[in-house]
Order: sequence, then C-alpha cells, then structure tokens
Amino acid sequence: MQLNPNLKERRMGYFFMLVFALISIFYLFYDGWLYEWVEYGFAGANQHWDLKIFGDMQYTIVDGVYIYTATHNLMHFIYLCYWTAAVCYWYLITGNKWLRQGAIATMAFPVMSFFSTINPLIAKDIFTLDIFLFHSYYLQIAFDANHIAGSIMGFYIFYTAMKEKDFKMNFKMMTPFILGTWVMYYITRALMVPAGMDTGYYDTNQINNMPFLFYGLEYGIVVALLYGINFGIKHLIKKLPTPRAKAVVPYVIFATLTIVFVLAGLIVLQNIPYTQFVQ
Repeated sequence: MQLNPNLKERRMGYFFMLVFALISIFYLFYDGWLYEWVEYGFAGANQHWDLKIFGDMQYTIVDGVYIYTATHNLMHFIYLCYWTAAVCYWYLITGNKWLRQGAIATMAFPVMSFFSTINPLIAKDIFTLDIFLFHSYYLQIAFDANHIAGSIMGFYIFYTAMKEKDFKMNFKMMTPFILGTWVMYYITRALMVPAGMDTGYYDTNQINNMPFLFYGLEYGIVVALLYGINFGIKHLIKKLPTPRAKAVVPYVIFATLTIVFVLAGLIVLQNIPYTQFVQ
C-alpha cells in the first residue's frame, strides 16, 4: 500500500482515523437508545456501559410491536456515514485517486445526516431554537462527531480537488462507492430484520426509516439521487471561478435538499414510543 506523499494530508488522515477509532470504541461499549433516554434519562433499562458486545439484543414481538428488554450497539456500525468517512481518511492516508472520487461521490451522507439530526426527534422543527435540545445525549454526540468529521474531510478533499486544473469528477470511479452504499443497505436487511418480517429496528442514526418492501430495490431511488447530485455538482462548478466557491456548491445543495426533504416528509426519522422499552 502506498502512502500519500503529501505529509499534511497523511497526518490529517491519521488524525481522523483516530477520531473514528474512538467513535468505534464508544459504539462497542455503550448500550442505549435515544428515545428511551429522552423519556427516562440515564435511569432507562438499557442506558449503561458494559463489556458485553455480542448477544445483548433481546426483544419480543407483541401484536406486531417490538418490545425491547436489552440492547447492544453493534448495529451502529451498520451506518453509511461511518463507512463513507473511512473512504475519506483512507484517501488522505494513501492519496489513492479512486478513494478521492469515492469520497466526493458519497460526501452527501455525513452532511445531510448532520442537518437531518440537528433535532433527532422532531425533524420538522429544525428552524426552532430547540434544535440542539437532545444533543446532550451520549450517543447523539458520537453521531455528531461522526457527521462533522466526515463533513470536514469531504470539504477538504473536494476543495483541494478543485484547485487542480486537470481534476474531473469521474463517474466510472465513483460507481463502486455509490453502489457500495446499496450493499450496506442489504447488509442492514440481513442483520437487522428478523426472518419473515418486512421491517425491523434500524438504529436511531439511520436517517430515513426505509422499510424493505420491494426486495431492497427501493434503495435505487437513493442511488439515482446520488448520481443526480454529483451530476449537478459537476456542471455547476464549471460556472464558478474559484476553488473556494466551487467547494461550497455541494454543501449548499446538501443543505437545500435536506430542508426540502424534511418539509416534504421524505426524511422521516424514527419515533419509537418509549412504551416499547421494558422498565
């Protein structure tokens, strides 16, 4: 494996790799869900630190409703922002051109996720002064670190790419990374949905509560959207004179789309009633 000859970028990559290593440790050892915490605080049945990583998830289904008696956080790793961030810091470490294209192709995830979870319970209230009300919750802070770190890396990678006169967004290189998010969707299906059920519990950091109703092909909408966003970025940046102006374009698009999707009800955060947690 080659290392990035740009020492500044390589050091940046190692720094963000450390950040995500710390996030990983948190995911492994903290059990608990946001909605239970909001109702019960740290006194909730599943709000605790422990060393039990496997086999902690326990639930029953009563009249089609999931009743949880124990949880674990391994499901937090089945999260697109976590893996798209890995593409970013591995690019910074290696300087690999395919990874750079992949980072650019998928940087919508951490940015739109952050905007979507500013208020993780009531997305429609993102314009109120209460947008940070629930960010004292441990797990949400870890999610914020995930999203913010990914957004910073994405901006830096795109900005430095725009400074190169011969750089072009390459959809051939982007495609494995865009389609890779679809693979993650199927992994979620395999690991998080009980056999014989159409839907299951996705982690509170899954941005859209998208059920598996059409053999996973419904995710094709997301794939098409990713291609559309990147196609739009590719053509809009041609009209701007400076790398800095060009680097802002994706983030304006992401923020605008998030607001539109929230208002249109296309981004629907999970809302699991606290009564589904056994106390």
